[in-house]
Amino acid sequence: MSATHESHPHPNYLAVFAALVVLTAISVSSEYLVGAAAGHVVNVLVAVCKAVLVAMFFMHLKYDWFKVYFMVVPTLIVGVVLVLTLMPDATFSQYRNLLDLPPPILAD
Repeated sequence: MSATHESHPHPNYLAVFAALVVLTAISVSSEYLVGAAAGHVVNVLVAVCKAVLVAMFFMHLKYDWFKVYFMVVPTLIVGVVLVLTLMPDATFSQYRNLLDLPPPILAD
């Protein structure tokens, strides 16, 4: 073994597990407590927090910021491109039914 190995303190996995359980309870009860629209926002924020906890402690990326940088930046680029690609469909979906009108009846 190498003598230059950096030692990091071991995380408390039970505390991380308890935090994940609490975040899961928040995401399950969010639509009942704050409503449907705000519940979706809360669920996205909770999902991001849970992903960060899992990546930092269970994937051992807490001390490897170089690897995290190359994982996060391409994901953010793909996410932004996806949102920009889907934005016209989301904004103009309310006008979809206007194009399905029956043809006008012509008088003789």
